[in-house]
Amino acid sequence: MNRIQVKDNRFVDQSGCEILLHGINLVCKDRSKGYIGSWDQKAFKKLKQWGFNVVRLGVIWDGLEPLPGKFDLAYIERLRTVIHLAHQAGIYVFLDMHQDLFSAQFGDGAPAWATITDGFTYEPYPLWSDAYLHNEAVQRAFDHFWNNDLAPDGVGIQEHYALAWRKLAEELGREPNVIGYDLMNEPFMGSSVQQMLAPLMEQLAADSLEHGSVQLDASDANESKAALSASLLDPEHKLDLLQWLEHPDRFQSFLHALAPAQQAFERGPLMSMYNRVAKAIREVDQRGILFMETHLFSNLGVPSGIEPITNELGCRDPQQAYAPHGYDLVTDTTYMNASSNTRVSILFDQHEQTRKRLQMPMLIGEWGAYYGSQEAEASALHVKGTLEKLLCGDTYWSYDDAAVDEYSSFNGIRRGIPHAVAGTLLAYGYDFHRRDYVMKWEEGVESSTIVYLPYAARLSKEQVSLSPNGTGFMIDRLPDSEAGYLVIPSAGEGDRELVIRDLATKESL
Repeated sequence: MNRIQVKDNRFVDQSGCEILLHGINLVCKDRSKGYIGSWDQKAFKKLKQWGFNVVRLGVIWDGLEPLPGKFDLAYIERLRTVIHLAHQAGIYVFLDMHQDLFSAQFGDGAPAWATITDGFTYEPYPLWSDAYLHNEAVQRAFDHFWNNDLAPDGVGIQEHYALAWRKLAEELGREPNVIGYDLMNEPFMGSSVQQMLAPLMEQLAADSLEHGSVQLDASDANESKAALSASLLDPEHKLDLLQWLEHPDRFQSFLHALAPAQQAFERGPLMSMYNRVAKAIREVDQRGILFMETHLFSNLGVPSGIEPITNELGCRDPQQAYAPHGYDLVTDTTYMNASSNTRVSILFDQHEQTRKRLQMPMLIGEWGAYYGSQEAEASALHVKGTLEKLLCGDTYWSYDDAAVDEYSSFNGIRRGIPHAVAGTLLAYGYDFHRRDYVMKWEEGVESSTIVYLPYAARLSKEQVSLSPNGTGFMIDRLPDSEAGYLVIPSAGEGDRELVIRDLATKESL
């Protein structure tokens, strides 16, 4: 497989083709399964038929380094087996050091020896992620990590984390389809979140008193703040808040109230950790792409303050990418019916502003999490359209948590998409309802443009318009599937356009 690199804010292969990465998350959080899912050759064949060319493969620190400085080589080899299966299917991999609530003691992530709670205990919440905001054990564990406090062997916890990444890159970075490293899943600031929440509560309390849109039993601002804080754990009041935050101005106020404290954390402790980990990785791998995530709240659209990774001389690392997540406030709740395209558009607009500031390519590392919802098709199609407008890569969350292809949201996940462009991609769109595909690109590479189509086998020449026509196109069908690729040889330099009408869909067959 061609090596993927970052060049001019794009992902490109060795031939100079722009590569649009589109895939799915493979993350197993179950210690009893050795943190490896039941991903076999059959599963990767399916992923290939769905049009995926990349997977975000979860690594759990607890599995990698169960004791301080002692790496589980058998776990690394199990990861290598998955990587080889992906390679056989022609699928790229980037490694994701995954955590939820920091530790395997609470959710998944760090081993017990790296989890310092200062005597506080973890108690689960009905919505698991509420523990970030309300559980001191989780917050203190993050605090000790950001402070690089000492592990039992006298080495800093964060230093251990960097060395774990170094070992992972040293062992797996040479695999030909491994393109890089997602340095931490959804990093969280720790107990300083309380400073972040204070202005938010003041903003929401003042707005609720002024507009009366969130029903609180309070007569002044102080009572309103206390009532609002308590109500956030009440499912009924959460729904009221979700509906109230459908208004763009209120949602923007909500996001910007959280921004100052978040950005201070990102520019300080988070970037310090990223630079530490990057230094460790670069000791063994100079080429792998460093995928950077934002603080957890940027998943919702809070403006991010992350900066490019630099070395000790202050020089920017040339191989890095922006990899935020994108979720509406309803994610992981029972309120999929309250999902808001307005809020989702705002959060992705914010990600694009950050990408432009950073001047690097963007891949949305997680979106979706629709699981078995029967109400998510419109949401999935809206995100699909947004990703197309932004011309960015993505990896859907996730493969194991639901039979992804059995739900209507799959219509927004499996889509016509250019995998390789012989030049620079300018625009593309796969309209599920109108059943057409339109793509424009500036050609400048002596190679072929390759477009995945779910039902390529049913395509006739009369449906395809190519300008300029050049030598036309070929259809390369995937084995045992009606999916395949439109292969368009280069016609030289200049702008080209592809239009396909009346595309077959599952519903039209």
